[in-house]
Amino acid sequence: MKILCLLAISIFCFSFCPSTEKTSKNSKSGFYIFVEDFTNRSYDKYIVESRDSVNTIFEKYFFSELELGDIQNPIYISNVNHSFYIARVNVFENANGKKTFKHLKYPKLNKRAKLKPVTL
Repeated sequence: MKILCLLAISIFCFSFCPSTEKTSKNSKSGFYIFVEDFTNRSYDKYIVESRDSVNTIFEKYFFSELELGDIQNPIYISNVNHSFYIARVNVFENANGKKTFKHLKYPKLNKRAKLKPVTL
């Protein structure tokens, strides 16, 4: 009886869960941007898929251009009025049609080797 119940539950779960192939087809590479405004204590979150959108958002807050190369690790830029955080993510659509994301796993950074002090 327990086996029959487990079999029925597993069939039910597998029939309504999306396959990994289907979710991987819908995922695209993109960027997660978090901008915090210190002047009026507000923040904005963006999920974008193109570099042009990232440049447009950066120009809106910092009035300068951002040369965006390959992002190996998340980038954090801050000045007196704004802080800007950008990370590379996988963007996919939720069942509701909203865009969500998954962070990529970045390689671990090597700790700096201890340097010998310079004597003059």
